[in-house]
Amino acid sequence: MNTRPDGTPQRWEAITRSARRRVRHRWRRTGADFPWGDPLPSHQAPMEGYLWRFTDTRRGRVLLVACGINHHSRQPWGTVVVAADPLGTVRSTSVDGAWASTQSYQICVPATLRYDAGALHVRLGDDLHINCVLREPRSRPRRTFHGSGIFSLVPGLNHYWHPHLFDAKVRGAARLGDQVWDLSDCHVYAEKSWGRGFPHTWWWGQAHGFDRGEMCVAFAGGLLGRGRLTLPVGGVVVSVGNRMISLVPPAAMVQGGERDGRWTIKARNHRYRVRLVGEGTGSRPSRLPIPLLDPHRFGYSTQHLAGNLQLQVFRDGKLYYAGQSALASLETGSSRTRWPTDLR
Repeated sequence: MNTRPDGTPQRWEAITRSARRRVRHRWRRTGADFPWGDPLPSHQAPMEGYLWRFTDTRRGRVLLVACGINHHSRQPWGTVVVAADPLGTVRSTSVDGAWASTQSYQICVPATLRYDAGALHVRLGDDLHINCVLREPRSRPRRTFHGSGIFSLVPGLNHYWHPHLFDAKVRGAARLGDQVWDLSDCHVYAEKSWGRGFPHTWWWGQAHGFDRGEMCVAFAGGLLGRGRLTLPVGGVVVSVGNRMISLVPPAAMVQGGERDGRWTIKARNHRYRVRLVGEGTGSRPSRLPIPLLDPHRFGYSTQHLAGNLQLQVFRDGKLYYAGQSALASLETGSSRTRWPTDLR
């Protein structure tokens, strides 16, 4: 038997590494992560969702790409949704055989979507193509809690949330019907979510387009937990250049949600206080399909792709920033709603 110089058998070392990999894999399949782990590789949870949002502030345009991968007992399947404003475009499909790597940030929905090393490629029919590369990303610092805060360490929850990209240099274009959008002037945001399915009720929002170009904000909340332990949980992340203000439990208190078409969120920790107020401002909301756990069955969310979001940030009791964006995504949804048709 081969040994290391200190006499430790290499075979025992290999067995130990293999055992650690199995424990890690089984733990992540529950939805939970180890502290300061990397949540971007696939957990192989029943539901995993990926989202990229491109905001062209100069032209007043928004492009959203969402991908869901469901790990069903028979075979995994994927959903791809593309929405654009002001075109009013909403296109979607579902495909068997979707795949996401458990080792790196790689996603593939056959003949429809591929993401690898910052390159995103989407094809929905002959008249909708997106091809772009994201470089010099402004990402979440590694040694911070996920967007779900302390709940990212708790196994078996129905939903976990992790905003991870707050801007990057974009090179590429999108063909949307008879229009071609140059994406090189866009700000880009990306997040991942996963778990046993979407919450019974949730609210979400994201915006670039403030008077400070480096400003980005994202928030999410919903009813998380199981049975009588279900509680409203939310999180807010504000990114300003190299500074990230992460207000997630347990280090911060987050309150609010959506009511009567108005999103009101308040969050605070020992140093920062953030207030968000969002409205659709008369824009017509879009219905976006949301994958359920049964293959090719869907609910839907209601989202304003270009709503109005007012942001106030206080630091140490003093106003740090106040501004608004007219290009905010504002969403609400319920897993009890049902999409009327099969997307295939």
